[in-house]
Amino acid sequence: MKYKPPKYILFYVYIFFLLYTFLFIRPQQSERVQLGVYELEKYNETKVNLNIFNIRELEIEIIDTYTTPDDKLCKFEEIYIFGSLPSFNRFVRLRIQDVDVSSGLKVTNEKESENYSRVDYQEPISIISKTFTCINESIYIEFEENIDIEYLRIIQDDSDTYRSVKLINIDAYS
Repeated sequence: MKYKPPKYILFYVYIFFLLYTFLFIRPQQSERVQLGVYELEKYNETKVNLNIFNIRELEIEIIDTYTTPDDKLCKFEEIYIFGSLPSFNRFVRLRIQDVDVSSGLKVTNEKESENYSRVDYQEPISIISKTFTCINESIYIEFEENIDIEYLRIIQDDSDTYRSVKLINIDAYS
């Protein structure tokens, strides 16, 4: 009598190696740096000094808004990011690869604010809420490569059409 192996032994070995790879040999998790809570001006522009290095992604979470007598949508008129590329070492307004937002927010100029070329002009990020409550909503900004961020320039709507954001929490991922 000759030994006969199980019928689908190669299939089971393949599944075992896939599970092992996904569970134990995962890519390294990004390192999260909590930069803190920042207060924004109600009507003017706010310069948020960060001075962080080697960053791949930025998360901006809305903590609080200025109160208004009636319900209004929240809006960031413009968000600019200034810093430098480690390979280029010159202070510039940084290009953004991808902008994602949580379910309660919407990027009004998503195609214009994302740019894959370092030469072409890029519009600032403009974000508006879908509902009247925009607290605990997040903005995720991803860059093409690791960058050094000097500061953010956030401009809010100076008319009384929209509600202004008061406090934001910023986290950086490398």
